[in-house]
Amino acid sequence: MFKNESEMYPYLATDFSHLDALVIAPHPDDESIGCGGSIIKHINSSSRVKVIFLTNGDKGDFEGRFGNDYLQIRRQSALNAMETLGVRDFEFWEYGDRQVYSFLGEIEERLLNTVNKHKPSIIYAPSSYEAHPDHRASFEIASKTAQRTGTALLLYEVLIALHPNILADITKEIKQKIKAIQKYYTELYYNNYTAKIIGLNRFRTFTLPSYVKYAEGFILIQKDESEQSINNHTRPK
Repeated sequence: MFKNESEMYPYLATDFSHLDALVIAPHPDDESIGCGGSIIKHINSSSRVKVIFLTNGDKGDFEGRFGNDYLQIRRQSALNAMETLGVRDFEFWEYGDRQVYSFLGEIEERLLNTVNKHKPSIIYAPSSYEAHPDHRASFEIASKTAQRTGTALLLYEVLIALHPNILADITKEIKQKIKAIQKYYTELYYNNYTAKIIGLNRFRTFTLPSYVKYAEGFILIQKDESEQSINNHTRPK
C-alpha cells in the first residue's frame, strides 16, 4: 500500500527550542552550518545549549594559506561564532582533524560523562551519511551516547543532504545563522558555504507553508532506533 506524502516527508515544522540541547561539532563551523538556526532558537527560548568542538580542524587549511596562525585563527573564529549564536557554554576538546576514530572510546566516555552531568533533552550530531570520517565517527559516538542515556538524537546535514523526518523553521534566525557561518572566514576562503547553506535551507521549505522561508532538516532518532543505526554504520578503512 502506498504511503501518503506526509508519511514520507514532513509537511509541518517542529519546534524543539524549549528543550535543553548538546551540540556535537566534529570541526569548528559544523555547528553553525548544520544547526545554527536551531541553536539560536534554543537560546532565544532560554534553553540551555552546550557546544562541544571535538577537533581543532588543523587540516582545513589545504593550501597553507593561513600559515602557522591557522589553528589560532580557527579557534578565534569559533569563539566569534559562539558569540554570534549567543552560546556561552562550549568546550574545545582539541583532537586532531581526522583523528576522531583513533580516540573513539575515550571520546565516548567523555561525552557520556558530559551528558550525565548536563542532562540535555536533545543531542545534535552529524549523520552517518556524511563523507568526512570525523563526521561519521561523531555520529557513532552520539548514537551510542543517546542509546545509553535515553536522550533524543537529531542528526544534522553538512556535506551530504539528508532525507529528513524533522524540519525546523529558521526564517527568523537565518540572518544570524549566516553571520555565524561568516565568522569562519578561513573555511569560506575554500568553499562558499554561505550561498550553499542559504540554498539548502531555502529548499527545505518545499513542503512547508509559504510563510516559512528557511528551514533546517534533521533525522530524529529515538532510543530504540539508535542501536540499529549504529549497526548499519560503516567505518572508513
